[in-house]
Amino acid sequence: MPGGRNRYQRIYLSSLASIILLVVASLLVFDYVASEEASMAEINDLGSRQSMLSERIVHLLLEYSNEQNPEKRKDIVASISEYANSFEQTHKLLIRGTLPNGESVILEDNIDDLFFGEDEYLDEKARLFIYNTREVISRDWLPELISSYYLKELRIASDQTLHNGLNKLATLYSTNSKSRIYQLRLIIALLLGTVVLVVICIGIFVFKPLFNRIVEQQEELENLAYIDPLTNCHNRRSFLINANTEYERSHRNDLPFSVLFLDIDYLKTINDTFGHAMGDTVIVEITRYCKKRIRDIDIIGRIGGDEFGILLPECDLTRAKQTAERLRQGMSDNIIPGISDKIKVSTSIGVASILPSDTNAFDIINRADANLYEAKRNGRNLIISA
Repeated sequence: MPGGRNRYQRIYLSSLASIILLVVASLLVFDYVASEEASMAEINDLGSRQSMLSERIVHLLLEYSNEQNPEKRKDIVASISEYANSFEQTHKLLIRGTLPNGESVILEDNIDDLFFGEDEYLDEKARLFIYNTREVISRDWLPELISSYYLKELRIASDQTLHNGLNKLATLYSTNSKSRIYQLRLIIALLLGTVVLVVICIGIFVFKPLFNRIVEQQEELENLAYIDPLTNCHNRRSFLINANTEYERSHRNDLPFSVLFLDIDYLKTINDTFGHAMGDTVIVEITRYCKKRIRDIDIIGRIGGDEFGILLPECDLTRAKQTAERLRQGMSDNIIPGISDKIKVSTSIGVASILPSDTNAFDIINRADANLYEAKRNGRNLIISA
């Protein structure tokens, strides 16, 4: 059992460590999913911000081209420069795959193609937008600025080419991110499923055997408490408990109830002649013989070394005496294996039945016991009843 217990402990500890590792891995993946979702939202915000900045820059340039007051134009130029610098810095961060907070994001090939591929070339459009913006505000102001080439290109970029590219960037990144999140959630499901599987395995291979062992030990303890180990019949404690139960039932329902007390005659002589092992064999054989010849509802118990008690529920004194005589006669004719057929094993039996004056089972038991000793004093192999 110690080796088995150690094996269960190893399985349990290994399984527990696996569960901890799987849970930690799940938490890490959960954290990664949260980070990926936050990055997706941030990229979408940056794309929206770039579109807003481009629209704001074009709006200010239009205001700048129509403004007659030089002082106000200076203020507008300062604002345009600030927005253009912010647009440029954000664009560089997007190209490097870095968020404003310094966190890196995953930019897959389709996003690189969006920035640098011939079809979209978002990087060139953004740099051209910044260049055209600075070209406009770096030149001397003229009334015809409103119709200049640069301003027209800026308006087209803000309304169409650049704006569409920024929207496409947000859409592509969201699609890629959702795909990664889906894969991560599959990993989480797999990890958690493995945790459940490990828990089930612990239940099957650790707790179930341990539970079965506990049940077996409990049954063993109950056997030790209530079963005689030699004869496998009730011991003294169990016999007395059952006697009290049967007395209460008989007294409550006004039913007959009898008790037999048996003693093996001259068992000491058998022990001295053939050894105690043979004496034990005699006790076992007598018990087996009695069990075969009493009813299923009758209860036999070993009271002492060579003394037995038999409870006979719903059996009056007359029938109890008949049962006792059948047992006495059968055992006296029975030859115990291993003992010379010249030696007969006999029994003395005391019989008692419930009386109206009895107050508990011990009153009946004491009379049966007294009758047994009366039978032994009168020559043994006898039945005394009352």
